[in-house]
Amino acid sequence: MFLEPFLLGGPLRIILIFVLLLILYRVVTRKVPAQTALNFLIPSLSLILSCVVVGGFFLILIGLFDLFVLLSVIYAIIILIFMNINFKKPLKGQLQKIYTRSILYTVIKIEKREQFINRDNWEKPTFKNDPKDLTSFHRNWQVLIGISLPIITYLSRASLFQFDTFTLSQAWFKKLSLVRDISLENWFFNPGEMMGDYFLIHLYAQITNISNAVALQSFGLLESSFLAIIIYWFVYKITRRHATGIFSGLSFALLYAFLPLSIDLLAEHKSVFSALIIALPAMLYSMYPQTFRFKYRTTGIFLIILFLAILFIDIFVGLLVLLPFLIIISIFRFWQNKQRVVLVLSSYFIAVAILCSFYIGVAWWFEESLLGFINANLFSFDAYTYNPKLILPLDDLVKVYLIIGVIFLAITIFKFQKRTKKYQTSLIFLIFINFLFTIHQFTATLVDIDILNVVLSVFIPIFFGLVLNIIFNLLSSIKVQGRRALNIEVGSGIVLVIALFLFTFPSEAKLSLDRHNMESHVFRIYSKIQGDHLPYSYAVINTPQNSSFSKDSHYFYSYDYFNNKYIARDRTFQRYKENKSYLLAHPNLFLPEALFVFVYKNEADNFSKNKISKLQQEGVKKRLNLLRAKGREINTYYDSEFFSVYQVINKAKSSNIQELLF
Repeated sequence: MFLEPFLLGGPLRIILIFVLLLILYRVVTRKVPAQTALNFLIPSLSLILSCVVVGGFFLILIGLFDLFVLLSVIYAIIILIFMNINFKKPLKGQLQKIYTRSILYTVIKIEKREQFINRDNWEKPTFKNDPKDLTSFHRNWQVLIGISLPIITYLSRASLFQFDTFTLSQAWFKKLSLVRDISLENWFFNPGEMMGDYFLIHLYAQITNISNAVALQSFGLLESSFLAIIIYWFVYKITRRHATGIFSGLSFALLYAFLPLSIDLLAEHKSVFSALIIALPAMLYSMYPQTFRFKYRTTGIFLIILFLAILFIDIFVGLLVLLPFLIIISIFRFWQNKQRVVLVLSSYFIAVAILCSFYIGVAWWFEESLLGFINANLFSFDAYTYNPKLILPLDDLVKVYLIIGVIFLAITIFKFQKRTKKYQTSLIFLIFINFLFTIHQFTATLVDIDILNVVLSVFIPIFFGLVLNIIFNLLSSIKVQGRRALNIEVGSGIVLVIALFLFTFPSEAKLSLDRHNMESHVFRIYSKIQGDHLPYSYAVINTPQNSSFSKDSHYFYSYDYFNNKYIARDRTFQRYKENKSYLLAHPNLFLPEALFVFVYKNEADNFSKNKISKLQQEGVKKRLNLLRAKGREINTYYDSEFFSVYQVINKAKSSNIQELLF
């Protein structure tokens, strides 16, 4: 399903947009950053997502959220970067200087008959290089991995769609309504949901010009694909080894037998994943300040934005994942760098205070229960963990991880005493991950185990990478260095993943363009109808659970309405359709310009899944035959093995966009 053009279009468009932004940044910036490849891409994207979420929240809060407004703000920021204005100096003199230089630049280019954007705009001086930054060899490795890993993850998730129970389920339609709530500027107090993730899905749909339904369906695989890159980069930054990062990224992409991830919910977007896309770089910043190239005076502001965005997306990650990690960091790093630890902690608590102040105020104004809302976000009653392909029962598997974690933690503590600087980061993250394993052993009265399982499905691959790094360090007595050592490490890591993949990956996986599932046909026909016709110029007759597709798009009629009332309404409209004054006085008599009627085929499982009866479908067919006998124009708009869609044209060339234009 996920390889079909209407679902691939969104991810491909968002990638092209981001590439365009990178090119635009390269043109407008004065200097090229010393960070390259993923060292530049991932922190930049995490910061952009954070600013978008926080900015979107405040725009919704003041009632000004609109795609045009948001793009205008981004455009203004780009102009300010290009103009390089110093707000400490008088603006008039700077603007006059910019105006004069722009005129001279234009005149010179015209006189010399040169292009306005050429090689000089692309080749810029570079900021002072960080001695720890990438060489060209390692940069090429990162580019290769950054391209291949998300593709592998996407194809892996897509191949297991036959296990999916989320698509077009009640939970799917509920999430679709939450995405649409963003356009209605409804952010607060949706039980069990922080709205930051749904804001990103809605914005993704608006920017790429796809429907909210298609955006919701493809966003889950998109966030998983990007998270795989971040896991690789995260482990690489800690271990300084490509092999460990590749092993971690591929483990998240392929080794479902080792992860507490519900295999039937792989298509579902997860707010935990979206929050960790921002949280992992933020956690890394607390260890390596050079991760983000913040200016000293703006560091606190950007940290608050990062933490606030995480809280807006998923409060479980913001409170129960970030806070314990920051406490562990403070214990180890406080005496080494008090100022930075205080800055990170104060930024985090300021972000929590901002979140609480808004929600306390809104809870008081609308008389909502704040504690009930927080409890609903920390304990999800809809989440569950189901993965029959695990190599061991889940509780036993986590116990094994805990035992392995304690063993390698002891080894790391021993190494830490001899080489503090080299092993400190690994020690901190091993303590934190072992803390998560330990929490998992307690009852669900402490934390929601199902949400914790989603968190662990990200940190277990990271755990694999850290353990593999310790093993490589223990084998460091083998005197192999340079690129040969890298090739051996990467090769051994990839061989290990492939071996585990071949023995544990579900044998039922199927990666093809096979369209023999009803969900693919439903998405395809709705995408076709909504893409080809003007909004609210037509109506759709379908099952009640599919009514969510109609919001902000078209009218929806139930089968009962069509069977019992539509014929009478059609008869009345035909009687008075030439009497314009009467129709204007009775606007309820107007019929949609077009009508799309879903008629399901005679299959028992098809009827039970859609909660419709064979008798009801027979009634629909009789009404269509009756309308055809009365001279209404009816044609077969779409036909599949599951259902047919018939188009009833009440007014020709009044709904289809192509017919209206040409």
